[in-house]
Amino acid sequence: MPITVLEPTAVTNRSGASEALPSAAVSALWHGQMIEAIKVVRLERHLDLKGAKDQVDAYLRRQPVLKKKIEQRQTDTRDGLLRWAAFLLIGGAGLAYFLQ
Repeated sequence: MPITVLEPTAVTNRSGASEALPSAAVSALWHGQMIEAIKVVRLERHLDLKGAKDQVDAYLRRQPVLKKKIEQRQTDTRDGLLRWAAFLLIGGAGLAYFLQ
C-alpha cells in the first residue's frame, strides 16, 4: 500500500477552504470509530452535525482503503449482533420449554 493512502488528505469545507481532518479524527477512523471521528471534527471545527459528517464523508471518499475497512468492521459488528440475538432467542425458547 503506498504511503500516500495513510496520509491525511485535504477536504473542502463549506466556505471552500481546503483543510485536512484533525489527526484525532483520522486515528478514530483507522480504528473503525466513525461516530467518534465526527465528534472530534464537530468539537475542533465548531460545526453542526451535518457539516462534520460531510467533512468525514468527503475524507472517506478520498480514502478507499479506509472506507472499505470501516464498511467491513460495520458488517462484522452487524453479523455478531445477529448471532447474539439468534442465540438469545433460541436459548430463551429452550429455557421457556424446560420451565413449563
